[in-house]
Amino acid sequence: MLDENAYRNAYTEVNPLQCVFERAILCRCCGCEHVIKRNIAEREAAGCLDAAAHALCVELKKELRRAAAFTLKLAHPDEPVPHTKELKLQCGGLLGVERALVPDAAGPVANIIGVLSAAVQQYGSLASLPYQEIVHAIHVYEPRPRRR
Repeated sequence: MLDENAYRNAYTEVNPLQCVFERAILCRCCGCEHVIKRNIAEREAAGCLDAAAHALCVELKKELRRAAAFTLKLAHPDEPVPHTKELKLQCGGLLGVERALVPDAAGPVANIIGVLSAAVQQYGSLASLPYQEIVHAIHVYEPRPRRR
């Protein structure tokens, strides 16, 4: 059995810049050119290779949590949320951003940082994105069901 504290320490040591959208990356609804995947014990982790890209992703995730707080029924948007809600936020949010840029986009987001860079170029900043459309994408996103 793995000691959870030892795992967290090893995780921080091996993966110092944790990918903000790690769950979306690991469930394969998104990809990114700056991601690096690592295996720690029997678990998989995703890290970021670019500090500037990481900062952009952190900013987007804050905006997504703020905008989707009501939809996801978050009393305190800064607190941790259950895995399913986190997947809805990450996958649905990124799919929503991509659809705001390309309305007929379908399928997984191939490159998160590419989509975010294009969004900043088109809208001027992440705060100016059409969050009403993005929140709708978060609301309708359904993670694949668990296997039993």
